Amino acid sequence: MMSFQVATLVALLAIGAFARPQQQTFSHEGIGYAVLNHTVQPVPDGCTINSVIDVASVVAACTTINVGSFVVPAANQPLIMNLKQGTTLTFTGQINFAKHAFKGYLMEIMGAKINVVGSNTHQLHGHGEQYWDGIGGAGSPKPTFLYLKGTGGSQFTGLHIKNCPERCVAIDGSNDITVSGFLVDNREGAPGKAPKGKEGHNTDGFDVAKTQYLTLKNNVVYNQDDCVAINNGAHMTIDNLNCDGSHGFDIATGMSTTDQSQNMVNNITFKNSKLFNGMYGLHILTCNDGGRGYVKNINYQNIVFNGPSDYGIMVQQDFSNKAQHSTNQPTGNVPISNVQYNGVTGTMNGKFSSALTIRCASGACSNIGLNGVKITGARAPNKCTGYKVNGWC
Repeated sequence: MMSFQVATLVALLAIGAFARPQQQTFSHEGIGYAVLNHTVQPVPDGCTINSVIDVASVVAACTTINVGSFVVPAANQPLIMNLKQGTTLTFTGQINFAKHAFKGYLMEIMGAKINVVGSNTHQLHGHGEQYWDGIGGAGSPKPTFLYLKGTGGSQFTGLHIKNCPERCVAIDGSNDITVSGFLVDNREGAPGKAPKGKEGHNTDGFDVAKTQYLTLKNNVVYNQDDCVAINNGAHMTIDNLNCDGSHGFDIATGMSTTDQSQNMVNNITFKNSKLFNGMYGLHILTCNDGGRGYVKNINYQNIVFNGPSDYGIMVQQDFSNKAQHSTNQPTGNVPISNVQYNGVTGTMNGKFSSALTIRCASGACSNIGLNGVKITGARAPNKCTGYKVNGWC
């Protein structure tokens, strides 16, 4: 139970059905984003962070913390908040991160049984516009914005994350954690809005690894890569996730050649969620040059997408992690089984768009079912290799 009082928590419902295949205007207002209108509670003397020099002492001493407005210089990145068990931390102001071209995290928050909340006056600003070059990880070094690690029922609620240099939120090494009400806002990096050659790229919304029992709900993402990407882990529910401009909902695994546990994904449910614009809809990807593993028990329920330019539903076992592209040579090192799409509807938008594409090695995919699935507007035919779906291909 959170120790701060929440007067109203509004998780507003989705907008109506889609009819046009052209680019859609999307606003998070009224969709999914949990708006927290709560009174920021007073904290004991010495438990307010108003500059980077306060962080270490306050985090070490306090279990009720308010965080105000300040700038994080490059020399103080990552800003690390390793919280005491049971801490409640509330962001109340704007934190700006100075440019620091490195491969790491701008900010890390971790702890057991912690509550981390953003008030309606706060913002975490990564100033990605100072890094963006249109090529993401292939260009100059760029940090991931926020690293989260929670256990024991930890809750992260209502954070407003602005202009990620590259990846936005990395959830790693967590067990029994809820992440809700986030607004991840990289609209300024969108093609057509950012100057040419200064677009955001590889700005994944949520990247998840080595985590189990995760609830990701009532979140909104504007970005230029995967809305959510699950690399490994188990027992996750992604509910009411609304994304604009992304590469969709992605399960991507099989990268490791040495640790089989990093190539295992089990019991993941995506439900009641929407994708607007972008390139892909629902994507499962395994690497043909990695080690052994599995993807199993994946469920998609009540998903709507509008405007993917390439693939609506894609299952592939032919991605080369080394070359970073598809090879059309699927292998069975990471079998895919029991994947169910129920109540998935969408409209494609792209000259070569395909509603369904499957590239499986012989015998390496099983029990993939499509029920109540309707995808319109695709220009290219469905194509299935290694596994056939009745009525589709």
